[in-house]
Amino acid sequence: MKLFALAAATAALLCAQSPQQLPINLSLPPETVVARSPDGKPVTAGEIRKWLESGDPTMISLARQSPVELLGSVFLQRYFLAEAEKAHIADESPLKEQLQLTHDRILGSAMFNRVRENYSVSEQAINDFYAHNTSRFEQAWIKVIAIGFCPAMTPPTGTSVEDIKQAAKLAVEAAHCTTKRTEAQAHDQAVGLVGRLRGGTDFVKMVAQYSEDPNSKATDGDFGLVTRDNSFPQEIKTAVFALSNGDVSDPIRSGSFFYIVKIKEKTVQPLANVREPIVQELKQKHFTDLLEDLHKRLKPVIERPDFFTTSSPPKPGGPPQLVPQPD
Repeated sequence: MKLFALAAATAALLCAQSPQQLPINLSLPPETVVARSPDGKPVTAGEIRKWLESGDPTMISLARQSPVELLGSVFLQRYFLAEAEKAHIADESPLKEQLQLTHDRILGSAMFNRVRENYSVSEQAINDFYAHNTSRFEQAWIKVIAIGFCPAMTPPTGTSVEDIKQAAKLAVEAAHCTTKRTEAQAHDQAVGLVGRLRGGTDFVKMVAQYSEDPNSKATDGDFGLVTRDNSFPQEIKTAVFALSNGDVSDPIRSGSFFYIVKIKEKTVQPLANVREPIVQELKQKHFTDLLEDLHKRLKPVIERPDFFTTSSPPKPGGPPQLVPQPD
């Protein structure tokens, strides 16, 4: 939605910079006098911290490299500000209009953020969302058997950055291959193991005999907890959440392995674990709906579309001349 994208971009530009390490001693009380101006006025730790927390990279750099230059630049700015106020230049055009525009943008952005962040999500809304979206909050403890293979070294089919990255990834995987098994051979072996496991063969015994993932093999195939939003490869998550407790998957290709997954236990995450993401999603939906409504209500009616066209510059040599035609 164009309106949301524009509003979000405006807010991002005008809101405070993300927190970063400030080159000052933050343990000093804010009222501590750390310097004085030439006329003896004190400068406190709290004042300097406020300057730096604005996120201005020049001020932060000066504080890190030369505190004297930082304070000098602030005193210089204060001097010219005082002179500007004496001269009342804030009332002169075009500065007056520029200041008003900046004022309006900052206030509008502040209200934009306040409306987005201050929306209160009710407990009933949270509970309803959780109840109607339980599949999104599934979690599964799994065991795996990993059958590795050496990727075939094929030249990239394209010249894009992604094609080159993929070719480089395959080259690295091939260089570190610990097996001479081809992808087809690994797949056939995995298919055979799936048949035996579904026929009743003990999964842990098959892990000990065949699995080539050292980390999970050391724990009888335990591969950890899978949720829909954690860092497991998508192909693993898709297969896992299509299974039920006790099921054994078909071979799943991921990287240079075929994985056979067994579901140890599949449950739904408790509401307490997913409450904050639900709150944020509901806040965002409310805000998006509000923007869409405002977009409809505030749709302009352009009466002079010709105003938004660029006039062609006149051709060199002035207006065209009438040339007399012969009788």
